Amino acid sequence: MERHEIEAFLAVADELHFGRAAERLHVSTGRISQTIKVLERRFGAALFERTSRRVALTPIGRQFYEDLLPGVEQIRTAVCRATAAGRGLTGTLDIGFVGAAAGELILEVHKAFRAEHPDIEVRIREIQINDGLDGWRRDTYDMALTGRPIVEPDLVVGPTLIFEDRMLALPAAHPLAARSSLSLEDLAEVTLLRMPRTVPDALLDDRIPSHTPNGRPIAHGPIAHTFQEILAMIGAGTGAFVVGAQVTRFYLRPGVRYVPFRDAPPVEWGFVWLRARETVRVRAFAAAAARLTRDCRSERS
Repeated sequence: MERHEIEAFLAVADELHFGRAAERLHVSTGRISQTIKVLERRFGAALFERTSRRVALTPIGRQFYEDLLPGVEQIRTAVCRATAAGRGLTGTLDIGFVGAAAGELILEVHKAFRAEHPDIEVRIREIQINDGLDGWRRDTYDMALTGRPIVEPDLVVGPTLIFEDRMLALPAAHPLAARSSLSLEDLAEVTLLRMPRTVPDALLDDRIPSHTPNGRPIAHGPIAHTFQEILAMIGAGTGAFVVGAQVTRFYLRPGVRYVPFRDAPPVEWGFVWLRARETVRVRAFAAAAARLTRDCRSERS
């Protein structure tokens, strides 16, 4: 494949819109469309489903995207590291984080990053839940370490850095709090506290589902704007909330119990940043975080 073919396919796969993909690559929509058609003829299969209202990856297109992306990211990271070494990076990098575990990880990454890039000033600040996309899209942060999933066309989603067991935070007096583990079906027995609408839709759907896997409805309660509000409301018996296992290290409360799910996927965390403000500094810090977490996982295995 030619470089322009790879770039065109990835742009359409990211944007799910031929016009926005063309704007991103500074070419015409017709050229993007023609390039995708050439690829599809070469592969003998459609990569995208196209209608007058939407563009979506076909199963073959999705598989191709997932197979292609790691290699492309590896090339981008290599270029980023070589450029950083050659230029001697300088400037500032503002990084936000949600939750104590994310802050701890950023501080660990910063130690290694500072040794490689002593001329970059890294400024680290906590993000509250209600900052949501509005906070990430302002000039406040160059990048943010937060929960997954996030699917937004103007945001770059870096590699997943943290995988942790999914748990349910419950009032200590709730009948489910006495169990050693829960099923996702048990969510029909609780009221889930909500997060503000500024939080990405994909993350809301993941943490605050409206139905169990078998279709049983899940009640939703009031909105909490910070994690401390969430814990206070749980302790008062107002509702429950889906969390990751790091809460058992940082957020123990007398009136709150954390019970693991036995049939749920892990909670994931990673960096996101605005595509329009992507810099070599951002990529260098994301690469340093990926190396550190990969090395830590290798040591544990």
